[in-house]
Amino acid sequence: MDCPRCHLSLMTTDYEGVEVDMCSQCWGFWLDSGELEQILERRTLEFTPDERRQILDARTAFSTGPTDPAPCPKCGKTMNRLSYDESVHLVIDQCRDHGVWLDTGEIKKIQAIADRSEAIHRMLLTKLGIIPGA
Repeated sequence: MDCPRCHLSLMTTDYEGVEVDMCSQCWGFWLDSGELEQILERRTLEFTPDERRQILDARTAFSTGPTDPAPCPKCGKTMNRLSYDESVHLVIDQCRDHGVWLDTGEIKKIQAIADRSEAIHRMLLTKLGIIPGA
């Protein structure tokens, strides 16, 4: 499977105890359906309040990622762009059939957002279609 941004082969790696695919060039992550939920449920990586502020700061180096939707590395179809929160510039590429592509830094942003509270965690999962909406 190739990176939808760099077109290099993705490598399998362990992230928070979940086997995911990562691009060694752009540091993007491909998460198959269900893997993001597993990572958020485990919450083994904990941020200090200062680290969380830096990760969520819209002025960080990773705040302006690609603006074009990525093709799904599995089926090649253009993925949906889901804007979670403009204040932290988090736009996720999602293939409803296969999973999500997270550009550089987005995996930590998602974790930092989910770490704020259980309500925000559930709202994030609902927005991504991982759990049904109320």
